[in-house]
Amino acid sequence: MGFEAVNPGWASKSGGEKFTREGGTVGVRRKRVGKAGQPPTVLVVEPRAADLERTRLLLAEAGFRVVPVTRFDAAVPLFEVIRPAAVLLAAQAPDFAAVQVARRLRQLSHGAVPLLYLVDERDAEARRYCLERGQCVDLVPRSGSGSELATKLHAQLKLKDAVLRAAAGEEAGTAQALHDPVTGLYNRPFLLEFISLEARRAERYGGGFSVVAAEVGGWSAFRKEFGRGMAERLLVYSAVVLGQTVRDADAVARVGDCQFALMLPGTPAESVQEVVSRVAARFDTARFQVEGKVVRTSLELGTVSFPDSVGTPTQLLSAAQQDMRRAREYRRMVGSTSRLSV
Repeated sequence: MGFEAVNPGWASKSGGEKFTREGGTVGVRRKRVGKAGQPPTVLVVEPRAADLERTRLLLAEAGFRVVPVTRFDAAVPLFEVIRPAAVLLAAQAPDFAAVQVARRLRQLSHGAVPLLYLVDERDAEARRYCLERGQCVDLVPRSGSGSELATKLHAQLKLKDAVLRAAAGEEAGTAQALHDPVTGLYNRPFLLEFISLEARRAERYGGGFSVVAAEVGGWSAFRKEFGRGMAERLLVYSAVVLGQTVRDADAVARVGDCQFALMLPGTPAESVQEVVSRVAARFDTARFQVEGKVVRTSLELGTVSFPDSVGTPTQLLSAAQQDMRRAREYRRMVGSTSRLSV
């Protein structure tokens, strides 16, 4: 498979991986990376040669090492060779190959490498497609300024480094501060920060997101009957079921004793009910064993969507919880309550 580059001699200028043509193909020789002070490498996949060269020059001027490619089928094998710090993918009709590539790159990197879509500002179809089906990858204008693109990349890389340091324990207590100690899910402070970041992204680039509040029905009575330890096991079980039901790009957090919240980036109001139905159906079939008995779990659910509703992260979460309580009161009025049953 060949790799098409606009300027095969670019590597000598940017100090990146070197390309050589042999027998009509382009081979890649990987140079040593990881030295202190070495600029981050960015893989740019852009079918338009003129736009690719422009983006390469903008990033090079901002201090990045750039690997430019015009073919999407070359992106994955090249990614595995150079292991870039970030990837830019030009998204356009009719096939939106960038979205398929983004999905594969996320699998390869386990979500650890920042991805960005380059989208024409006037291409409403591409923006809508990426927001609805783009794996929650952020968007940047294809014809935007170099400073804007560089700022976005630096912010993504800074966030990536902070997460890696936290995961490695280099920042004392940071990893523990992000997660609930009982279920291992994200905690309330993390969720609120995630909502804040997604709201700023949506305000700037368009699109929306939804927050789903969930509560294990009958949990207090269950704890009273079987004890705290068994009740916490039920929470862990519920957390696992929730994690298996949502997408990889979604976040699940524990926000109260028996309350959870789902953050669904790129999910508008018209799509969130499908998620709620899927979660409810999953819990209808879930079973939890305690003292030889099988316990059926059920959830109270409520939603709020941005930008249909606006406010602070705390207000948005509270709105979802209020919707959940309204749904619970309605079921009580009609004689159908969500509870644990044996």
